[in-house]
Amino acid sequence: MKVIALILGMLMARPLLAQTEPQAVLAQREAEERARIAQTRAHHQAQFDAQQRACYQHFAVNDCLSDSRRSQREVMADLRRQEVLINDTQRKRRAAWQMLRSDERSSRSP
Repeated sequence: MKVIALILGMLMARPLLAQTEPQAVLAQREAEERARIAQTRAHHQAQFDAQQRACYQHFAVNDCLSDSRRSQREVMADLRRQEVLINDTQRKRRAAWQMLRSDERSSRSP
């Protein structure tokens, strides 16, 4: 969990670096992070599916399914929070880029 917090902290600092790094590099890093999240989501989904199949082998099926769904919601919510942070960072960077372009246009016009 600390690794995730560190990664998210680095992503939050990216708008400050956006002026020094090319847009393509930032877009690639975001794409890599999104791919990692998608891969993690698929991995956990496969685990949850296996857990739910195993639940039907138990006597207390409903309790087992309930526990499995609860853990699934927690993991998926964490992954969703990570996606939201990436989206927020991307929006802020785009807005800053638009403002910079707008300022450049207004400074050029008489």
